[in-house]
Amino acid sequence: MNFRTKSYLRKRFGDYYQNSELPMPYDFKRREWGFIFFDELPEVVMRRHRAFSSEGEAAEYLRGMVPAHVYHSAAYYQFPGAGTMKEKKWEGADLIFDLDADHLPQKATSYAEMLANVKSETGKLLDFLLEDFGFGEETIRVAFSGGRGYHIHVHDPRVLTLESAQRREIVDYIGGMGINVDFMFREYIIGGESKTYGVRREGGFGFEQNRFDASLQFKTYVLKGSKGTSQKRTITVGLGTKRIISFIDTPGGFGWGKRVSKHLVSYLGDLLSKEEHMALGEISYAIYAYNNPSPNINNSAKEIAGRIFQFKNEHPSWSSKRIYQEIAENTISESFVHDILHSGNKAKKIINIAKSEEAIKLIKDKGIIDFGGVPEFFEIILQHTVEEFGIKLGAKTDEPVTADIRRLIRMPSSLHGGSGMRVVPLTLAEFDQFEPLRDAVVFSEKEIKIEVFPPLKPQNSLVEMKGKSIKVEEGINTVPEYAGIYLMCRGAAEYA
Repeated sequence: MNFRTKSYLRKRFGDYYQNSELPMPYDFKRREWGFIFFDELPEVVMRRHRAFSSEGEAAEYLRGMVPAHVYHSAAYYQFPGAGTMKEKKWEGADLIFDLDADHLPQKATSYAEMLANVKSETGKLLDFLLEDFGFGEETIRVAFSGGRGYHIHVHDPRVLTLESAQRREIVDYIGGMGINVDFMFREYIIGGESKTYGVRREGGFGFEQNRFDASLQFKTYVLKGSKGTSQKRTITVGLGTKRIISFIDTPGGFGWGKRVSKHLVSYLGDLLSKEEHMALGEISYAIYAYNNPSPNINNSAKEIAGRIFQFKNEHPSWSSKRIYQEIAENTISESFVHDILHSGNKAKKIINIAKSEEAIKLIKDKGIIDFGGVPEFFEIILQHTVEEFGIKLGAKTDEPVTADIRRLIRMPSSLHGGSGMRVVPLTLAEFDQFEPLRDAVVFSEKEIKIEVFPPLKPQNSLVEMKGKSIKVEEGINTVPEYAGIYLMCRGAAEYA
């Protein structure tokens, strides 16, 4: 970034700060502030350990110094302007989440698609905060980062003094870390339910003897009476029937249990929308993948599994070997065909559940699931649920930001020096309708000239903002100011 470009950007950022309201974050006087200035770019030098005693002082600093990036601490300090962290005397911190599109597993084909993906993930995180943790809407603030994602600020007395390890536990929970079948489900007792004994297994406390009927897939327990009595009770447990624990005391369930129910109902409904051979293939492949955690096959295996059942339906007498020869796919083995067909009966049981209105109602209303004969499907559905709803540690949410109780975060309403867009503060109602490439663009449509230097990266050759698609090429280009500032801030162009 040359001197001419820096001067232009500083002038236009300064115009924004002069003509905009600059609302301060909650209790801003107790926060540390940090800045990155245009003069030192492209080298990133954070100037921190600042503090402000009034809104006027803070606004005057921004309008006079015109930083490229503005940050404040999530933490509150007794002496926020002190030169060392120890001297500041930490007094608590908001709970902060930073979701960045660069960390998403989905590979977007455009900036707009990337931002849509991260907005969806942010919506899922908000659901966790509101529904699972019970934070009130008034304690949550969302901000578009001005770049590739969203920040969530939770200001609630219950989280203020949480240490780093406790904040990591929150990240683990929203990522589904440690969630397993024993944590999520309880064996369902036919004819009634016992919270005390429903999760006990053979040999556990309280059992005198047990009997297992393999043909019926039931286990009968004889329970000892309470201490000092000889009373006994016999209960029968369907081994393929479990209940989501969170449904036992809460109609409709809550937390991860509610998500499991929602995902399963959606999954079963989706199966019925497919041709039967494809549905059988999808289920059988899921069972195969569960039993072979690192299957040495390509990404089209699920479709191939469907074709296997199509051949079997059309030619019932064909062997696995014959079907394998007919498919002629060198990316799978004959044993794969055999294993897929071997899971066919289990797959049919799952499809029968999908066809049963009563079974679906039990899953939705009571969290009762009967996977009789297909016990591995509890693990499969749980894994799929975590993949769909979980905010993955180190992948979708920036875990160090949440755990770092002294982290600096971008100031809402400031400008992002890497894009020229506004860091937009949002209420939860505003978040739903927010479109970053429309609502975070603050500069004009007045045309300016920029010079694009080689090599022009594909992601910088097209700017999609304000409903327009603006293509640029290497050399001199005439573009709307907002597009030119975006490319200059990205380091893809200079002011001409």
